[in-house]
Amino acid sequence: MKRVIGNIIFVIYAIIAIFVTVCLLSFNQYKVSEFGNASFVLIDSNETEPDFTKGDLVIPNKKDLITVGDKVFFYNTYGETIEVTLGEVTNAQRIVGDEITYTINGELQLSSEYVLGSAETAERIPVVGSILSVLESKWGFLFLIVFPSLIAFIYEIYVVVSEIRGKKDEKNSGKEQKAN
Repeated sequence: MKRVIGNIIFVIYAIIAIFVTVCLLSFNQYKVSEFGNASFVLIDSNETEPDFTKGDLVIPNKKDLITVGDKVFFYNTYGETIEVTLGEVTNAQRIVGDEITYTINGELQLSSEYVLGSAETAERIPVVGSILSVLESKWGFLFLIVFPSLIAFIYEIYVVVSEIRGKKDEKNSGKEQKAN
């Protein structure tokens, strides 16, 4: 029974470790994980309430049809730091083909490449954003991946050295028995 529980815990740990690693490898230049047309937006403030709360993981889809009046997630590049923000589309103007320029909150003009998707159709997963935020941090990755890997590596070295010593002891005791 202990072995089954241990195996289940190991499998859960492995799934979480692989998922976090894939999320980190899927970071774009704005440190948001992207998977095709979907992005993982971690809500880390209360600015988006009442629609979304701190700690939510929101997954907007870039292919959503966005119209005037929709709330959208977008990369706000107008400040000193680039962050994902929620705003309302007040105007949309088609430029060429799929390229659209959106006016957000009546003042910001954005190309459609900076829009992550509609907030109305985005999937919301409560609390997971806080957990993923910690796991994707430098310290989270260190404790989730690096330390367990280091411990497993040291343990394997210990097992190999023990095996070598055991073989050496068997060989020496075999020589002593022949000499007697």
